[in-house]
Amino acid sequence: LLPILFFGCGEQPAPETTSAFPHDVIFGRPGNIDGRFDYPRAIAIDRERSRVYVVDKTARVQRFGLDGGFQTGWTMPRFANGKPTGLAIDPEGRVVVADTHEHRIAIFSPDGELLESFGTYGEEDGQFVYPTDVAMANDGTWFVSEYGGNDRVQIFDADRRVIGSIGFHGYSDVDGRPGLLRPQAIAWDDATQELFIADAVNHRIVVTGRDGLIKRVLGGAGPGPGRLAYPYDLALEEDGSILVVEYGNNRVQRLDRISGDCLGMWGGAGFEPGRLRYPWSIDSVDGVTAVLDSGNNRVQLGGRP
Repeated sequence: LLPILFFGCGEQPAPETTSAFPHDVIFGRPGNIDGRFDYPRAIAIDRERSRVYVVDKTARVQRFGLDGGFQTGWTMPRFANGKPTGLAIDPEGRVVVADTHEHRIAIFSPDGELLESFGTYGEEDGQFVYPTDVAMANDGTWFVSEYGGNDRVQIFDADRRVIGSIGFHGYSDVDGRPGLLRPQAIAWDDATQELFIADAVNHRIVVTGRDGLIKRVLGGAGPGPGRLAYPYDLALEEDGSILVVEYGNNRVQRLDRISGDCLGMWGGAGFEPGRLRYPWSIDSVDGVTAVLDSGNNRVQLGGRP
């Protein structure tokens, strides 16, 4: 109910004013068996190997082909405290899971073998409360976002040693450093050496350098073009734009990475193909885009919108 309470019912964007999300394939439906979902919360595309990974609230990671066909899946080794909310694919095709409520990052083979994990509960360097996402730079640097009172992005070298931290828990920025409230997703741009942070509860995208200083801010709370409501995930596009999925506005929005201007909106609340209900995640790689339509327990996948 948070998006409705924040903006008011009269300020929700109308589905008819937003184009349907373009898709070639829709897969998934409610359920706990292979190929079905129980409120999925993260998606990642392995374009090189033509695979899509999805994790849901039953702590299952499932792998699909780009045609939506189920391939394999596994259950997280630990899930007593809660379920993951973030997925990424590393350059070797390994599946990196932000194991949110187990306070760690877990790395699996494409078939589900646990290869590595790091992190423990806490607020010290190298510890996590609720990790949400992972982004990787070409030089081997890893960025890990987290929330839970220590809202920040930690920077690790290739050996998983902490080498920096970005942001702090808060509504306001201080001395050029971002205050963050649930940084739910991150993306790294090697070309510009910039980190994009989906600062979900502050309804904005924060762009920083490795030094943690703000370069610019995109968005701000609201239902209109260029505004955001609970941005839960983002994907950088080769043309210099950014795709943002908004849990609160039930849509995908394309923004200019520099100005934040709206370049297109898709979705709108609904059950029909192309409409969205509480979407949590998006990925876009080499012309293939997939949005995780969480409230409808499905994936909508197609070309670049």
